[in-house]
Amino acid sequence: MNKEKTSPKQRETDRIQSILKMSVTAAIASLGIILSAIVIFFPNIEFISVTIFLITLLFGIEYGLLTAISIAVVYEFLVIPIYGSGGLLILFKLLCYISLALVAGFGRKLFVKLSFWELGVFGATFALLYDVITTLFGQIIVLQQSVTLTYLISLLIWGIPFTLSHVIGNFILFSLTKTLINWVVAAFQFRGIKLLMLPQLSDSGKNAKTNDVRGDVS
Repeated sequence: MNKEKTSPKQRETDRIQSILKMSVTAAIASLGIILSAIVIFFPNIEFISVTIFLITLLFGIEYGLLTAISIAVVYEFLVIPIYGSGGLLILFKLLCYISLALVAGFGRKLFVKLSFWELGVFGATFALLYDVITTLFGQIIVLQQSVTLTYLISLLIWGIPFTLSHVIGNFILFSLTKTLINWVVAAFQFRGIKLLMLPQLSDSGKNAKTNDVRGDVS
C-alpha cells in the first residue's frame, strides 16, 4: 500500500539514492581491486574482504552480495592471471566472500556498535577461516583421491606464516571500518548530499544535526 502511495518526488529521490549508492559501491570496489593488485606479491595481504565488509555495512546486504560476486570475478580473471590461475578455487573464494556479505548484512546494526579491536578480531577470524577453506578444498580438488588427512594437516602447518600475515593484515584493515564509514558519510554530508546519510551507522546519528547544518550551508 505504501508503494502505491509513493509520490513522484519520492520515487525520484529513491532513484537518485540508488544511483549514488551504486556509484560509491563501484568506486570503493574498484579501489579494493587496485589496492589488492598493488600488494599482490605480498603473501596473503588483500583489500577485497574489507571492501565487501565496508560496502555491506554502508548500503546493505544487496550491495554487499553484488560486490562480493563482481569483485571476486573481476579480480580472478584480471589480476590472478599475473602469477597463475586459481581455477575452480574461485568457487570457494566466492563462497567465503558471499558468506562474509551475508554475515555483515544480517549483523549490520551489531557490527557498527563494535569497537575497533572487535572489528579487527572479526576480520582476523574471517582471514583464518578463508585460508583454511581455500587451502583444504583447493588441495582436495587438485589431488582428489590422493589427498590424505596427514598431508592436509602438514599443509596447514606449513602455511602458518602466510595465514598469519593474512590474519594480521585483516585485523588492521577491519579495525579501520568505522573510521572509513565516517569518512564516506562525512564526505557526502559535507557536499550537502543527504540521501546517503546513514544515522543508524556508527556515530553519524549523533552528529546528524550538525552535519545537516553544514550540508545546508553547502
